[in-house]
Amino acid sequence: MGNRVNANNKLLLAGTLHLCQPLVDFFNTAFDIYKLRGLAMFLMGRHFLSRALAALTVGAFLFHASKAEAQAALPAGVSKEEAFGTILRASKWERLNVQVCWENPESDDAPYRSIVRSAAEDTWQRNSKIKFEGWGKCAQDTLGIHIRISDEGPYTKALGRFLDKRPDGMVLNFTFASWSQSCQKTREFCVYAVAAHEFGHALGFAHEQNREDAPSECRKDAQGTTGDYNVTKYDPQSIMNYCNPIWNGDGKLSTLDIEALQTIYGPPG
Repeated sequence: MGNRVNANNKLLLAGTLHLCQPLVDFFNTAFDIYKLRGLAMFLMGRHFLSRALAALTVGAFLFHASKAEAQAALPAGVSKEEAFGTILRASKWERLNVQVCWENPESDDAPYRSIVRSAAEDTWQRNSKIKFEGWGKCAQDTLGIHIRISDEGPYTKALGRFLDKRPDGMVLNFTFASWSQSCQKTREFCVYAVAAHEFGHALGFAHEQNREDAPSECRKDAQGTTGDYNVTKYDPQSIMNYCNPIWNGDGKLSTLDIEALQTIYGPPG
């Protein structure tokens, strides 16, 4: 009896397995398809990622290439925010005839006012299309650069055309009683050299030592407004460079000063 039951159970189990085999095969096939689909998706994902990375790389290259082309199209290259041989581009005078006036002239300082005029004309005017005009007493509505004479450190309140009609836009020292007293022994030279430097600011040029490519020992003397257009390479001889071993460039423009000036305002003539 028991043996017959066992035999019947084996037959029933075999029949059940035979009937279920198509279902098992179906699930095995479905699982294989799922694995293949997953592999395909994985490979497609890697392919898409590779193409995306390639596209980003090409895009970055084209972006930098386009920037390089844009810089090359400029006269001598663009910097981020550096200085002289560098100009603050927005400060460029739109007119080449720039008026100059004195806010507090006295008869006693006439010789020094004449020296200032000579300094501006011998340097920046002689080497470009710029022409400084006027040089009389300022009225409230007088255009151009307003100069105040004061015994303090010389400076300009802004660069270039942002000085237009600005009260006390430029301050110059004629006595050196309180500031740079050593200049009392060479007053005419100091007035000339300082004026030549300050008129560089009046045309939009900033300090050379501010540049990122200036030596670190020079950058510690960075001062004033920083420009945004790098006209020439770093110039250790610039009249605008506090790091120049010759104080204020001896009141003379360097070769690169002249190159920068003529790039912005054109050569004389």
